[in-house]
Amino acid sequence: MTATNEQIRAAIADQATEWFMENRAGALDREASIRFRLWLQTSPVHVEQYLAVAALAQDLETAAKTTQISLEPLLARARADRDGVIACEVPEPELSGMPPRRWLRWSLAAAGTLMLAVLMFLWWTPDGERSGLARTYVTAHGEQSERRLPDGSVLHLNTDTRVTVRYSRSERFVQLVHGEALFEVVAQGTRAFRVAAGTTLVVAVGTAFAIRQEPGSTLVTVVRGRVAVGTAYGGTAPVQVNQGYSVRLLTGQPPGAVVSVDLSQATAWLHRQIVFESEPLATVAIEFNRYSAVPIEIETPALRTLPVSGVFSVDDTETFLDFLRSLEGVSVASTSTRIRVYQSAAAAPRSPDQR
Repeated sequence: MTATNEQIRAAIADQATEWFMENRAGALDREASIRFRLWLQTSPVHVEQYLAVAALAQDLETAAKTTQISLEPLLARARADRDGVIACEVPEPELSGMPPRRWLRWSLAAAGTLMLAVLMFLWWTPDGERSGLARTYVTAHGEQSERRLPDGSVLHLNTDTRVTVRYSRSERFVQLVHGEALFEVVAQGTRAFRVAAGTTLVVAVGTAFAIRQEPGSTLVTVVRGRVAVGTAYGGTAPVQVNQGYSVRLLTGQPPGAVVSVDLSQATAWLHRQIVFESEPLATVAIEFNRYSAVPIEIETPALRTLPVSGVFSVDDTETFLDFLRSLEGVSVASTSTRIRVYQSAAAAPRSPDQR
């Protein structure tokens, strides 16, 4: 067993316990309810483990009443989806008169037995699709990665990105924890490819699309084919987004307007480039800072709205700084810890288009 699988095993048990205690403490607020629903829907294993924790606490009835989510359909799916979970029954002990320490030892032993049985059933198979456990892919700051998934789909990860991938008989499920990723999906009949990013849900069959999580919003861009984009909490019908279009979803809000995009610009990061057309300098600096080890700081407020156009390499910050130095009224000072961009005292800044 690899360290990754050991961490996953511990994480599932810990998360199930935390959610059980939160539900038992009282009604979840709206945001917590959305996160709990996503956690349950991520994998049938999560459902089984949540109910296992409730069983060990002798509180199945309370669990059913306090989760605010019907567990029966999810549990039925878990039991029917035999390639993703194992139904494991642990006999209840005679609790009357049992000393607290003995009860604690029995609880831990039962939990360990249950987890071992689940993991033995979910053990990795040659094609990599039937484990039911998540595989996690991560990129560090400035790093990019390309991964071919077991079903033949390709996952492109941009800088500072983390995703988890799970398979079951009925679907392929990916959770974009943070960052940006582009998915080249291989069609498999009715077996959908589903991605969750925050409260955003994207469903595709055979297509290519990118998702970028930003503070307070999620941006979905379709490179090929089309996808359905909705929210975890429902309320509105999903919107269809076709090739060459994107949609932004604010956290807790339904999808916004579907707009046309320049795909070469939207996917330039695949070639470690960033492309701007009359974008505010503040926006350009933020984009560079996603990759650069030394952050760019725009000190003068007037410079933050200065329009910038061009194609830049994320690995060549110095060329971009030389470009800024060429602009009238703009000065750049670099140290080992930061790059200061400020307005020269002699003149107001002007972009190349204003000359």
